[in-house]
Amino acid sequence: MNLNRPDRNRRAAGLPWFALLAAMLVGCGGSGPPTESDGPRRVTVQLNWFPEPEFGGFYAAKERGIFEKSGFDVELIKGGAEVPAPQLVASGNVDFAVVSAPQLITIRARGGRATGVFASFQISPRSLLVRRESSYQSLQELWESDATIMAQDGLVFIRWLNSIYDGSNLSFIPYAGSTALFVDGKAEGMQCFATAEPVQLEVDGVMTRVFVVGETGYNPYDGVLAVNDALLEAEPRMVARFVEAVRKGWDSYLDDPDPINDVIAKLNPDLKSNVLRLAAAKLPGFVRSANTADHGLGWMTEARWADLVKQLQTLGEITAKDAAGLGRIHVNPAVETPAAD
Repeated sequence: MNLNRPDRNRRAAGLPWFALLAAMLVGCGGSGPPTESDGPRRVTVQLNWFPEPEFGGFYAAKERGIFEKSGFDVELIKGGAEVPAPQLVASGNVDFAVVSAPQLITIRARGGRATGVFASFQISPRSLLVRRESSYQSLQELWESDATIMAQDGLVFIRWLNSIYDGSNLSFIPYAGSTALFVDGKAEGMQCFATAEPVQLEVDGVMTRVFVVGETGYNPYDGVLAVNDALLEAEPRMVARFVEAVRKGWDSYLDDPDPINDVIAKLNPDLKSNVLRLAAAKLPGFVRSANTADHGLGWMTEARWADLVKQLQTLGEITAKDAAGLGRIHVNPAVETPAAD
Protein backbone atom coordinates (compact mmCIF):
# COMPACT_ATOMS: atom_id res chain seq x y z
CA MET A 1 0.00 0.00 0.00
CA ASN A 2 2.95 2.30 0.54
CA LEU A 3 3.16 4.44 -2.57
CA ASN A 4 6.93 4.69 -2.38
CA ARG A 5 7.43 1.15 -3.59
CA PRO A 6 9.17 0.26 -6.86
CA ASP A 7 7.92 -2.65 -8.90
CA ARG A 8 8.24 -5.88 -6.93
CA ASN A 9 8.60 -8.26 -9.85
CA ARG A 10 11.48 -6.32 -11.31
CA ARG A 11 13.39 -5.56 -8.15
CA ALA A 12 13.55 -9.09 -6.75
CA ALA A 13 13.98 -11.08 -9.93
CA GLY A 14 16.78 -8.81 -11.09
CA LEU A 15 18.99 -8.96 -8.00
CA PRO A 16 22.28 -10.81 -8.54
CA TRP A 17 23.25 -13.70 -6.31
CA PHE A 18 25.93 -11.65 -4.56
CA ALA A 19 23.14 -9.43 -3.24
CA LEU A 20 21.54 -12.52 -1.76
CA LEU A 21 24.81 -13.55 -0.15
CA ALA A 22 25.19 -10.11 1.39
CA ALA A 23 21.67 -10.34 2.79
CA MET A 24 22.41 -13.76 4.22
CA LEU A 25 25.54 -12.50 5.96
CA VAL A 26 23.61 -9.88 7.91
CA GLY A 27 20.91 -12.46 8.69
CA CYS A 28 17.22 -12.41 7.89
CA GLY A 29 15.66 -14.52 10.58
CA GLY A 30 16.34 -17.98 9.15
CA SER A 31 15.10 -20.77 11.39
CA GLY A 32 17.93 -23.23 10.83
CA PRO A 33 17.61 -26.87 9.77
CA PRO A 34 14.02 -28.12 9.52
CA THR A 35 13.05 -30.31 12.45
CA GLU A 36 9.84 -31.60 13.97
CA SER A 37 9.60 -31.29 17.75
CA ASP A 38 7.10 -31.66 20.56
CA GLY A 39 6.79 -27.87 20.94
CA PRO A 40 5.50 -25.31 18.46
CA ARG A 41 7.28 -25.50 15.11
CA ARG A 42 9.13 -22.26 14.52
CA VAL A 43 8.52 -20.94 11.00
CA THR A 44 9.87 -17.85 9.28
CA VAL A 45 7.90 -16.12 6.51
CA GLN A 46 9.56 -13.35 4.49
CA LEU A 47 7.03 -10.84 3.17
CA ASN A 48 7.86 -8.93 0.01
CA TRP A 49 6.66 -5.57 1.28
CA PHE A 50 5.75 -3.70 4.44
CA PRO A 51 2.67 -4.74 6.48
CA GLU A 52 -0.52 -4.02 4.53
CA PRO A 53 -3.87 -5.66 3.71
CA GLU A 54 -2.45 -7.83 0.95
CA PHE A 55 -0.87 -9.84 3.78
CA GLY A 56 -4.04 -9.71 5.85
CA GLY A 57 -4.51 -13.48 5.93
CA PHE A 58 -1.06 -14.02 7.41
CA TYR A 59 -1.56 -11.41 10.12
CA ALA A 60 -5.03 -12.79 10.89
CA ALA A 61 -3.60 -16.29 11.31
CA LYS A 62 -0.97 -14.96 13.70
CA GLU A 63 -3.12 -12.53 15.71
CA ARG A 64 -6.13 -14.82 16.03
CA GLY A 65 -4.12 -17.82 17.19
CA ILE A 66 -4.67 -19.89 14.06
CA PHE A 67 -0.96 -20.53 13.63
CA GLU A 68 -0.58 -21.36 17.30
CA LYS A 69 -3.49 -23.81 17.28
CA SER A 70 -1.92 -25.48 14.25
CA GLY A 71 1.35 -25.98 16.15
CA PHE A 72 3.38 -23.08 14.78
CA ASP A 73 5.41 -20.22 16.21
CA VAL A 74 5.50 -17.92 13.18
CA GLU A 75 7.70 -14.91 12.54
CA LEU A 76 6.36 -12.64 9.79
CA ILE A 77 9.37 -10.69 8.51
CA LYS A 78 8.46 -7.42 6.85
CA GLY A 79 9.89 -6.76 3.41
CA GLY A 80 10.96 -3.64 1.58
CA ALA A 81 12.47 -2.35 -1.62
CA GLU A 82 15.82 -4.04 -1.07
CA VAL A 83 14.64 -7.35 0.37
CA PRO A 84 15.14 -10.21 -2.17
CA ALA A 85 12.34 -12.46 -0.92
CA PRO A 86 12.55 -15.04 -3.76
CA GLN A 87 16.29 -15.53 -3.32
CA LEU A 88 16.00 -15.80 0.45
CA VAL A 89 13.51 -18.65 0.33
CA ALA A 90 15.28 -20.38 -2.57
CA SER A 91 18.49 -20.37 -0.54
CA GLY A 92 16.79 -21.73 2.58
CA ASN A 93 17.62 -18.63 4.58
CA VAL A 94 13.90 -18.40 5.41
CA ASP A 95 11.33 -21.19 5.39
CA PHE A 96 8.68 -19.44 3.32
CA ALA A 97 8.41 -16.19 1.38
CA VAL A 98 5.66 -14.26 -0.39
CA VAL A 99 6.57 -13.73 -4.04
CA SER A 100 4.88 -13.36 -7.41
CA ALA A 101 4.52 -16.20 -9.89
CA PRO A 102 6.91 -14.61 -12.44
CA GLN A 103 9.50 -14.16 -9.69
CA LEU A 104 9.24 -17.82 -8.73
CA ILE A 105 9.69 -18.98 -12.31
CA THR A 106 12.62 -16.62 -12.83
CA ILE A 107 14.40 -17.70 -9.67
CA ARG A 108 13.97 -21.38 -10.57
CA ALA A 109 15.33 -20.66 -14.05
CA ARG A 110 18.45 -19.28 -12.34
CA GLY A 111 18.96 -22.39 -10.26
CA GLY A 112 17.04 -21.40 -7.13
CA ARG A 113 14.84 -24.04 -5.56
CA ALA A 114 11.51 -22.96 -4.15
CA THR A 115 7.96 -24.16 -4.82
CA GLY A 116 4.66 -22.27 -4.73
CA VAL A 117 2.19 -23.78 -2.26
CA PHE A 118 -0.52 -21.10 -1.93
CA ALA A 119 -1.59 -18.14 -4.09
CA SER A 120 -3.24 -15.32 -2.15
CA PHE A 121 -4.21 -13.45 -5.33
CA GLN A 122 -6.07 -15.43 -7.97
CA ILE A 123 -6.29 -12.31 -10.13
CA SER A 124 -3.13 -10.26 -10.35
CA PRO A 125 -3.68 -6.73 -9.01
CA ARG A 126 -1.23 -5.32 -11.55
CA SER A 127 -3.15 -2.53 -13.30
CA LEU A 128 -3.11 0.82 -15.08
CA LEU A 129 -5.23 3.69 -13.86
CA VAL A 130 -6.54 6.93 -15.33
CA ARG A 131 -8.66 9.66 -13.83
CA ARG A 132 -12.33 8.80 -13.71
CA GLU A 133 -13.16 11.74 -16.00
CA SER A 134 -10.65 10.50 -18.59
CA SER A 135 -11.93 9.71 -22.08
CA TYR A 136 -10.16 6.33 -22.02
CA GLN A 137 -12.75 3.63 -21.40
CA SER A 138 -10.54 0.56 -21.80
CA LEU A 139 -6.94 -0.51 -21.52
CA GLN A 140 -6.76 -0.99 -25.27
CA GLU A 141 -7.97 2.59 -25.86
CA LEU A 142 -5.35 3.90 -23.48
CA TRP A 143 -2.54 1.79 -24.91
CA GLU A 144 -3.28 2.64 -28.53
CA SER A 145 -3.37 6.38 -27.82
CA ASP A 146 -0.64 9.03 -27.60
CA ALA A 147 -1.01 9.33 -23.83
CA THR A 148 1.83 9.76 -21.37
CA ILE A 149 2.12 6.78 -19.01
CA MET A 150 3.98 6.82 -15.71
CA ALA A 151 5.59 3.38 -15.39
CA GLN A 152 8.94 1.72 -14.80
CA ASP A 153 10.94 0.77 -17.86
CA GLY A 154 11.26 -2.87 -18.81
CA LEU A 155 8.36 -4.30 -16.85
CA VAL A 156 7.11 -7.65 -18.10
CA PHE A 157 3.47 -6.56 -18.16
CA ILE A 158 4.35 -3.53 -20.33
CA ARG A 159 6.07 -5.79 -22.85
CA TRP A 160 2.99 -7.99 -22.72
CA LEU A 161 0.69 -5.06 -23.48
CA ASN A 162 2.95 -3.99 -26.34
CA SER A 163 2.68 -7.52 -27.74
CA ILE A 164 -1.12 -7.39 -27.95
CA TYR A 165 -1.74 -3.67 -28.55
CA ASP A 166 0.00 -1.01 -30.62
CA GLY A 167 1.68 1.17 -28.02
CA SER A 168 4.05 2.87 -30.44
CA ASN A 169 2.59 6.34 -29.85
CA LEU A 170 2.72 6.23 -26.07
CA SER A 171 5.19 8.29 -24.07
CA PHE A 172 6.61 7.03 -20.80
CA ILE A 173 7.93 8.81 -17.74
CA PRO A 174 9.56 6.97 -14.81
CA TYR A 175 7.47 5.80 -11.90
CA ALA A 176 9.34 5.74 -8.59
CA GLY A 177 6.40 5.35 -6.25
CA SER A 178 5.05 8.90 -6.02
CA THR A 179 1.71 9.75 -7.64
CA ALA A 180 2.51 13.48 -7.77
CA LEU A 181 3.05 13.72 -11.54
CA PHE A 182 -0.20 11.89 -12.18
CA VAL A 183 -2.11 14.09 -9.74
CA ASP A 184 -0.56 17.19 -11.35
CA GLY A 185 -1.70 16.08 -14.80
CA LYS A 186 1.77 15.33 -16.18
CA ALA A 187 0.68 11.76 -16.98
CA GLU A 188 -2.69 10.49 -18.18
CA GLY A 189 -2.06 6.95 -16.98
CA MET A 190 -0.06 5.28 -14.24
CA GLN A 191 0.92 1.75 -13.24
CA CYS A 192 -0.57 0.57 -9.97
CA PHE A 193 -1.76 -2.28 -7.81
CA ALA A 194 -5.55 -2.26 -7.93
CA THR A 195 -5.74 -2.64 -4.17
CA ALA A 196 -3.21 0.10 -3.39
CA GLU A 197 -2.67 3.34 -5.32
CA PRO A 198 -6.30 3.75 -6.45
CA VAL A 199 -7.39 3.48 -2.82
CA GLN A 200 -4.91 6.07 -1.61
CA LEU A 201 -5.84 8.42 -4.46
CA GLU A 202 -9.53 8.03 -3.63
CA VAL A 203 -8.86 8.93 0.00
CA ASP A 204 -6.94 11.98 -1.28
CA GLY A 205 -9.94 13.01 -3.38
CA VAL A 206 -8.74 11.79 -6.79
CA MET A 207 -11.19 9.31 -8.29
CA THR A 208 -9.78 6.89 -10.84
CA ARG A 209 -10.72 4.24 -13.38
CA VAL A 210 -8.66 1.06 -13.06
CA PHE A 211 -7.77 -1.31 -15.90
CA VAL A 212 -6.64 -4.69 -14.60
CA VAL A 213 -3.91 -6.19 -16.79
CA GLY A 214 -5.01 -9.71 -15.86
CA GLU A 215 -8.17 -9.22 -17.92
CA THR A 216 -6.02 -9.08 -21.09
CA GLY A 217 -4.72 -12.65 -20.68
CA TYR A 218 -1.53 -12.00 -18.68
CA ASN A 219 -2.74 -12.99 -15.24
CA PRO A 220 0.01 -14.53 -13.11
CA TYR A 221 -0.72 -15.60 -9.57
CA ASP A 222 0.44 -13.05 -7.01
CA GLY A 223 1.04 -13.12 -3.29
CA VAL A 224 2.37 -16.66 -3.81
CA LEU A 225 3.59 -18.42 -0.69
CA ALA A 226 6.78 -20.21 -1.72
CA VAL A 227 8.59 -22.81 0.39
CA ASN A 228 12.19 -23.89 0.17
CA ASP A 229 12.36 -27.17 -1.74
CA ALA A 230 14.51 -28.93 0.86
CA LEU A 231 11.99 -28.11 3.55
CA LEU A 232 9.08 -29.27 1.39
CA GLU A 233 10.83 -32.57 0.74
CA ALA A 234 11.83 -33.07 4.38
CA GLU A 235 8.55 -32.04 6.03
CA PRO A 236 5.66 -32.25 3.55
CA ARG A 237 3.06 -32.73 6.30
CA MET A 238 4.29 -29.67 8.16
CA VAL A 239 4.07 -27.62 4.95
CA ALA A 240 0.53 -28.88 4.35
CA ARG A 241 -0.51 -27.94 7.88
CA PHE A 242 1.02 -24.52 7.52
CA VAL A 243 -0.74 -23.87 4.21
CA GLU A 244 -4.04 -24.88 5.79
CA ALA A 245 -3.41 -22.41 8.62
CA VAL A 246 -2.70 -19.66 6.09
CA ARG A 247 -5.93 -20.54 4.28
CA LYS A 248 -7.90 -20.27 7.51
CA GLY A 249 -6.19 -16.96 8.20
CA TRP A 250 -7.30 -15.57 4.87
CA ASP A 251 -10.86 -16.78 5.37
CA SER A 252 -10.83 -15.10 8.79
CA TYR A 253 -9.43 -11.84 7.46
CA LEU A 254 -11.90 -11.58 4.58
CA ASP A 255 -14.79 -12.25 6.96
CA ASP A 256 -13.70 -9.67 9.54
CA PRO A 257 -10.75 -7.46 8.48
CA ASP A 258 -11.14 -4.45 10.77
CA PRO A 259 -9.43 -5.80 13.94
CA ILE A 260 -6.50 -7.08 11.87
CA ASN A 261 -6.30 -3.77 10.05
CA ASP A 262 -5.78 -2.16 13.46
CA VAL A 263 -2.78 -4.42 13.96
CA ILE A 264 -1.43 -3.62 10.49
CA ALA A 265 -1.85 0.11 11.16
CA LYS A 266 0.36 -0.17 14.25
CA LEU A 267 3.01 -2.02 12.26
CA ASN A 268 2.79 0.43 9.34
CA PRO A 269 1.64 3.86 10.63
CA ASP A 270 1.69 5.31 7.09
CA LEU A 271 -1.58 3.49 6.44
CA LYS A 272 -4.67 5.27 7.72
CA SER A 273 -7.81 3.46 8.81
CA ASN A 274 -9.90 4.58 5.83
CA VAL A 275 -7.22 3.39 3.40
CA LEU A 276 -7.04 0.02 5.12
CA ARG A 277 -10.80 -0.34 5.13
CA LEU A 278 -11.16 0.46 1.42
CA ALA A 279 -8.27 -1.80 0.47
CA ALA A 280 -9.71 -4.71 2.43
CA ALA A 281 -13.06 -4.24 0.70
CA LYS A 282 -11.38 -4.68 -2.69
CA LEU A 283 -9.47 -7.84 -1.79
CA PRO A 284 -12.22 -10.49 -2.16
CA GLY A 285 -12.50 -9.82 -5.90
CA PHE A 286 -8.83 -10.67 -6.32
CA VAL A 287 -8.46 -13.40 -3.69
CA ARG A 288 -11.58 -15.45 -4.40
CA SER A 289 -12.36 -17.26 -7.64
CA ALA A 290 -14.31 -20.21 -9.02
CA ASN A 291 -11.33 -22.44 -8.23
CA THR A 292 -11.14 -21.26 -4.64
CA ALA A 293 -14.88 -21.81 -4.27
CA ASP A 294 -14.32 -25.46 -5.22
CA HIS A 295 -10.97 -26.10 -3.55
CA GLY A 296 -10.38 -23.39 -0.96
CA LEU A 297 -8.42 -20.16 -0.95
CA GLY A 298 -4.94 -20.23 -2.43
CA TRP A 299 -5.62 -23.06 -4.90
CA MET A 300 -3.51 -23.09 -8.07
CA THR A 301 -3.87 -24.91 -11.39
CA GLU A 302 -1.24 -26.49 -13.59
CA ALA A 303 -2.75 -24.80 -16.65
CA ARG A 304 -2.27 -21.30 -15.22
CA TRP A 305 1.38 -21.98 -14.44
CA ALA A 306 1.99 -23.57 -17.84
CA ASP A 307 0.45 -20.57 -19.61
CA LEU A 308 2.67 -18.21 -17.63
CA VAL A 309 5.81 -20.18 -18.50
CA LYS A 310 4.91 -19.90 -22.19
CA GLN A 311 4.22 -16.17 -21.88
CA LEU A 312 7.49 -15.47 -20.09
CA GLN A 313 9.34 -17.45 -22.73
CA THR A 314 7.61 -15.53 -25.54
CA LEU A 315 8.43 -12.23 -23.86
CA GLY A 316 12.09 -13.17 -23.45
CA GLU A 317 12.11 -13.46 -19.66
CA ILE A 318 13.24 -17.08 -19.81
CA THR A 319 14.63 -19.32 -22.56
CA ALA A 320 13.28 -22.60 -23.89
CA LYS A 321 16.13 -24.32 -22.01
CA ASP A 322 15.09 -22.52 -18.83
CA ALA A 323 11.48 -23.62 -19.31
CA ALA A 324 12.50 -27.24 -19.82
CA GLY A 325 14.52 -27.27 -16.62
CA LEU A 326 12.09 -25.61 -14.23
CA GLY A 327 10.85 -28.80 -12.65
CA ARG A 328 7.94 -28.68 -10.24
CA ILE A 329 6.87 -25.05 -9.83
CA HIS A 330 3.85 -25.47 -7.60
CA VAL A 331 1.90 -27.94 -5.52
CA ASN A 332 -1.40 -27.76 -3.65
CA PRO A 333 -0.56 -29.44 -0.32
CA ALA A 334 -3.36 -31.50 1.20
CA VAL A 335 -3.71 -32.03 4.93
CA GLU A 336 -4.07 -35.72 5.66
CA THR A 337 -7.45 -36.69 7.08
CA PRO A 338 -7.16 -39.06 10.05
CA ALA A 339 -8.38 -42.54 9.27
CA ALA A 340 -11.76 -43.50 10.70
CA ASP A 341 -11.74 -45.88 13.66
